[in-house]
Amino acid sequence: MKKSLRSIIAVLIALTMMLAFAACNNKNAADTAKTTKATESDQFETATDNDAMEYVSPDGWRVTYDAKTMESMEIDDHAAQFTYIGESAGTNSVEIRYLKDKQPEEVLYDLTSTWTNDQDDIERSEGIFPGTTDKWGFWRELPADEDGSRLGQTAIAGEYNGGVLLFTITSHTSGKDEIDIPVSDAISELINGIQYKDGFKDQKMFEYYAGTYKAAKDNKAYKSIVLNKDHSGVLTDAKGNKKDFQWGSIELTTFGDDEDYEFTIEGDSLMLEVDDNTWVDFAK
Repeated sequence: MKKSLRSIIAVLIALTMMLAFAACNNKNAADTAKTTKATESDQFETATDNDAMEYVSPDGWRVTYDAKTMESMEIDDHAAQFTYIGESAGTNSVEIRYLKDKQPEEVLYDLTSTWTNDQDDIERSEGIFPGTTDKWGFWRELPADEDGSRLGQTAIAGEYNGGVLLFTITSHTSGKDEIDIPVSDAISELINGIQYKDGFKDQKMFEYYAGTYKAAKDNKAYKSIVLNKDHSGVLTDAKGNKKDFQWGSIELTTFGDDEDYEFTIEGDSLMLEVDDNTWVDFAK
């Protein structure tokens, strides 16, 4: 089964969580800024605007959240949990955890094996990692059962500075927009607003992908394919026509027409499936 590629924006996270689609609500600035003391941990810093609080992790990431709608808890030195405290159908939370010397898909398999006995029930996809424009992440989603507990589970993992940064999202939906939309907005804003104060190093798992690959001489349809480090790329046919695309671990998706092409890389060779069971050879 092919994996779909997707960029991370607030609407996407809302869909991933099976919550209602909505734009983030505008918030009025407070007339008088105030400072409150963060008591959960000495890694919590206090902002001076409204009830905005900031959590700073020793692993190099930081998030800002609204203390009126979210509460935080430090789990250990490498993980924190953020839970929605407004009206909701059940627990809605995000755990952010750093795991050293791990790989994303290894971490996701270990996590999702506890979700269900049938791994085919879990939806898989890939896309740009939250808080970045050029790093890659992997998604796993177990959609909510609308006739049961309405529990939905989502995990996002990406290679991060010698390990894996993992978002684990637990959601309960009510089916009522007036309840679910504020929850979606709060969770989306927290995830998409993550920042990396110490930098986000290049992901080694893709370091050999980037480059220019030229089509074999007997190929009359294509000229070259370029994979850039930021997961963008260009496919050029024999007539010089170009298609821009975004690439992941095994698939690229062209912009505009959203065509998916499966590819494999072995050493300096790239094989691209242009039609069902029709593969084109390229080489660096």
